[in-house]
Amino acid sequence: MASTASAPRTWIALDADHSPWRAWVMGGGEPTSHLVSDMSEAARLAPGAEVLVSGLPGTPGATVPEKPARLKPLRGSQQGLLATPTLTQKAPAGVLAAATLRIDAFLSLNPDWDGVLCLPGASTHWVQISAEEVVSFQSFATVQLVQGFLGATSAAAPDPASLRAQSEDVMSRPERLAARLSEAQTGLQLGHLTAEIAAGQIWGACLGAELAAARPYWLGQNLAVIAPAALEAPYCAAIEHQGLPVTRADEARLTRLGFERAWARKDD
Repeated sequence: MASTASAPRTWIALDADHSPWRAWVMGGGEPTSHLVSDMSEAARLAPGAEVLVSGLPGTPGATVPEKPARLKPLRGSQQGLLATPTLTQKAPAGVLAAATLRIDAFLSLNPDWDGVLCLPGASTHWVQISAEEVVSFQSFATVQLVQGFLGATSAAAPDPASLRAQSEDVMSRPERLAARLSEAQTGLQLGHLTAEIAAGQIWGACLGAELAAARPYWLGQNLAVIAPAALEAPYCAAIEHQGLPVTRADEARLTRLGFERAWARKDD
C-alpha cells in the first residue's frame, strides 16, 4: 500500500511591524500577502491556525550582540499565539522587531556575509553584521519625518535629481535640515514647486541628515538594503549618489523566509 504524506500544517505569519499589518497563510502552496487591521482579522484568514506574530510592542527578547538565527518564538498568554523575540540595544537605545526576521533570512541566503544592512521602515535600522551576529545598530525616524512633511502629497514620486541635490547639500551641512524642509514645504504651498520636486527635496534633505549621522556604519562597508519598493528607490538613490555599491534584497520575500525559519525553530 502506498504511504500517504500528511498535509502541511497551516499557520499564519503576521507582520505587525508593517503599516498596515500584513499576514500570510503559510503551510501550503505559495503564500499570498493580506493587509489586515488587527489580530482578529488575521486569525480569520485560517480559523483555528496558530499565529506567529512579529512586531508586537512589549515582546521580550535578547540583547546585542546576538545571532538572529538563535531567536526562538515565544508562547503568548493567548492560545495559539506565538511571538518572535526582539533584539534590543541599550545605547543608543533601539529595538529590532520584524527586522530580525529579514536579517536572519538574508544571512541564511548569504553565508559568511559581513557588513552593514540598511532596513528602511517607520524606523530605519542600520545594522552591523559580523560572524552572523548583530553587533550593533542605529535607528532613525526618517520615514516618519518625511511623511509628516509630505502630508497630502505623500503619494508623489520624488524627483530623483532634486533628491540627490538636496541629500548632498544637507549631508555636507546637517544643520541646514530644518531650513531646507521649510523651503520645500513653502515652495509647494506657493505653487513654486511641483509635488514631485517638493517630495524629492524633502526626501533628499531627510536622507542627507540620516546618511551624515549613519556615516560610521556605511563608510567603507559592504552594504545591502532590504526595503519595501516604495522606500527602496529614495534610499538607494541617496546612497548610490555617494558612490557606494549597494546590494538590493526583496523585503517581502525575506520577511516570509524569516517567518518560515522562525517557525521551524519553535519546537527546538
